[in-house]
Amino acid sequence: MTHSLRRIASLTVMPFTLAAVLGGAIFAMQQGAPPTALIPPFFIASILWVAALERVLPYRPEWNLPRGDLRADAAYLTSTSAVIGVMRSLVAAVGVWIATWISQNFGLSLWPHAWPLLAQLPLAWALVELFAYWPHRWLHEVPWLWRLHATHHSAERLYWLNATRAHPLEHVFRACFGLLPLAVVGAGPELLALSVLSDAVIGLFQHANIDFRLGPLNYLFSAAPVHRWHHSRSRAEADKNFGDSFIFWDLVFGTYYHPRDREVGEIGIDGLDAFPHDFLSQLASPFRWREIERSSTVLTPDYE
Repeated sequence: MTHSLRRIASLTVMPFTLAAVLGGAIFAMQQGAPPTALIPPFFIASILWVAALERVLPYRPEWNLPRGDLRADAAYLTSTSAVIGVMRSLVAAVGVWIATWISQNFGLSLWPHAWPLLAQLPLAWALVELFAYWPHRWLHEVPWLWRLHATHHSAERLYWLNATRAHPLEHVFRACFGLLPLAVVGAGPELLALSVLSDAVIGLFQHANIDFRLGPLNYLFSAAPVHRWHHSRSRAEADKNFGDSFIFWDLVFGTYYHPRDREVGEIGIDGLDAFPHDFLSQLASPFRWREIERSSTVLTPDYE
């Protein structure tokens, strides 16, 4: 790939992908396709596209090489996807029930259904992100929640597959917020589907090992150029940028972090070098936390 072509690709690849997925989904729904049926095929297509881009446009070529993490990350892709699907279905069902109750008892809908779908989407993003920002921040600030979230931060490289690396109990915790606000205010299934798809696509680019630039859009999207700092081994740097798909609430609450004079250093958790690498041991890690901390102190005597 020539230098000029690589530069054009780095500036356009993520906005183009997001626009293509959302535009394709809207077109399919206009043709009568059920909104929920569109999520799996568009998500799988996005995975294949991002995985291919990592090979032709890598941010760090060494991150394309396994570090004993491939089997565990693949297990997360299958197991946690099932957990997410079940939880989202339950949360959506509860939200729809609440929205129906509000409508029947008060005769009003809290959502602007008359707006064009594309006009509803930014409002949905702002609402969903607000209810995603604080649970994510609590996962860093509350010690017993950090024991769950550490699984996600234990990755020593960032690539598309570890976007799904998270303890199932963390998914249960975060799903209690997630799409619930949208469902409660009565957002339609088309909007819910677009919200899920945008979250999935941005999540892939959030962890992707792709050399891309967003320029001013780094103040909008919580994608890799900003999110890599959230995975820094330094907790002072990692305890920033809590936005799930968008970064604007970090700007509001003062947790935005994006140095312009350097790239992120090592990825992982400083002082927790004994964190297990295999899937089953990671599932048990919140319940073996003291043991992992003690082992890590032995491995790194200067750890404080």
